[in-house]
Amino acid sequence: MIQLKNAFLITLIGCTTLLSAQEKSTSKGSDKNKQPNVIIVLTDQLRPHALGSYGNKIVRTPNIDAFASEGYQFNLGITNNPVCVPARSTLLSGQHARTSVGSRKNETQTLHGRKDRIKFPDKTIAEAFKEQGYKTFQIGKWHVDTTPSMLGFDESLVVEQIFTKATFSRNEGEIYKVPGFSSDYELKNVKEIFENNKTTPFFMYYNITSPHMPLLDVPYKYTTMYDPADMPLRDNVWKNGKLPSNETWFHIYMWQTLYGEHEPITAKATPNFTIKDLTALYYGSVTWVDDLFGEMLRSLEENGLKENTIIVFSSDHGEMLGSHHLWNKDRPYEEAIRLPMIYNHPGKINSKVNKEQITSLVDIMPTLLDLSGIDIPKSAQGRSVAKLMDGSTKKTTLPENYAFIETPWAELAIRTPEYMYAVTMEKNDEGIKNINHLFFDLTEDTYQLNNLIGKGEKSKVARKLLKKIKAFDKNTPRLTKSIGYEPWQASYEEYAGEGEL
Repeated sequence: MIQLKNAFLITLIGCTTLLSAQEKSTSKGSDKNKQPNVIIVLTDQLRPHALGSYGNKIVRTPNIDAFASEGYQFNLGITNNPVCVPARSTLLSGQHARTSVGSRKNETQTLHGRKDRIKFPDKTIAEAFKEQGYKTFQIGKWHVDTTPSMLGFDESLVVEQIFTKATFSRNEGEIYKVPGFSSDYELKNVKEIFENNKTTPFFMYYNITSPHMPLLDVPYKYTTMYDPADMPLRDNVWKNGKLPSNETWFHIYMWQTLYGEHEPITAKATPNFTIKDLTALYYGSVTWVDDLFGEMLRSLEENGLKENTIIVFSSDHGEMLGSHHLWNKDRPYEEAIRLPMIYNHPGKINSKVNKEQITSLVDIMPTLLDLSGIDIPKSAQGRSVAKLMDGSTKKTTLPENYAFIETPWAELAIRTPEYMYAVTMEKNDEGIKNINHLFFDLTEDTYQLNNLIGKGEKSKVARKLLKKIKAFDKNTPRLTKSIGYEPWQASYEEYAGEGEL
């Protein structure tokens, strides 16, 4: 009888132990399900000056504006590289491009990139989330010189030909054609990810190619949405009283054909086509971005995922659009280096517009990991701005309130809330060539019309900024040159002489 009682107790204890283990397992699984989903929505060539939440009174961006009003908007979002490949590499690695990929120009081997880790030697943001049990997805433009699978993405859908030419590669497989607009197909796949991942946390890197050119290869309603006569132009678009005009660039913006005939040839820029016509087309593409983003947000909510999802909305760089009579991006001017930077996590991130803190692409990785309760890799060179958003501090700025910018034209710049100072670099990328390049007081000269270099104004400020640039150049490592990358554009000599480019 005593033996039976003891046996019963042993069995009961065993069952209790098993139940306890099951409860712990269930609890752990429950906690895992509470991990926030994380989405990076990265547009291409979207400058914040073209968004309602950043003060534009003409362009219609109701979805982005509503998202910003419910979230935390940084008015001083900065790209660390105003060109696609190094900018995207910086975001994914949490490191400056000189460290993660070496080149500061659009250097890639193939559509998917290298099948090795010669570039990106350290942990990426996708790998950091994957280690925590997240499913990881890449959708849309890639434009990085290492394959998605090598950088931690479980699944990828890389666009090759954009918009009406619409071709894709799924999971780095064969190229296939898709009818309709490429952006619609990407959005369809985003919605399917939401529908199929309601219980497992996911990290999604969703790339919307617009408002990158071609500006006429978009749904018709967006090409006629804005009246050119109503288009506001920035003060630095005029030079000596003249507006910029460049037939070749106008055609590139419309059809993105760099060589040969533009298609369709009936849509060539006429002598009457002006920067206002081009701006109207750009605004139409911005509204297309807003509509796509709005559909994504509605699908997220319809699938019950909104409350437990962190989203950051940004861009890889801005767009010159004729300012300083320059086109495209590539340069350390406000139009190219400024970008939208809006974070949103219902109930966890405060609703606020921060006009004082500089934050850049290199900060996105550490910030999202911090907001998700995940350790930030020591290899990350950015810093988290999470505590500004989650209420853990009453301050509106962090120490070292500035960002560094490198361009494919061998420029290295620092952007603070008040100033922008830039130098040029040696052709071999082994140091600074010319310290007397660009210096602007942005509190007095918003449109960067008065280069203070050589004028003796605010020389103490200039010396302090130059000291920080030199420290960055000395202390921020470059990827070994043994892999054979080219740091700058081939026509370096044209741009790295004395004085302003």
